[in-house]
Amino acid sequence: MQTKSLTEKRCGRCGHEWTSGIEMPARCPHCGTYHWHGESTSYSCVVCGHSWFSRTTKTPMRCPKCKTRSWQNGPRRFNPKSVDTENSDIHTIMDLYLHGKGCVAIAMQTGVALSSVIDIVKITVCEGRQPRM
Repeated sequence: MQTKSLTEKRCGRCGHEWTSGIEMPARCPHCGTYHWHGESTSYSCVVCGHSWFSRTTKTPMRCPKCKTRSWQNGPRRFNPKSVDTENSDIHTIMDLYLHGKGCVAIAMQTGVALSSVIDIVKITVCEGRQPRM
């Protein structure tokens, strides 16, 4: 009669420790993960707050819940210091916006990139709020 040797196992995800007669059990008996052996890296999305474990050692490209690619850094924010308020183009853009033109029309008329026009209007006129297009 052969006796099985019992070995101590520890789940790298939930930390559960157990004694097993199998050399490589398929799953952790506590959390049920198939990826129990080795250390697991936990990731957390700064946009939606979701936390998860990756199946591979690569850093995930997207959050599995909200699907954003900016799960590590958060969404892009405009930088108020990036606008030079002494520039004559900025005065023209502000005048046109204050006289009723939208950002798209201003960009077409002045030749300034639409993203720059939006940032300038947000900072100088709209105090960070979304301007009219």
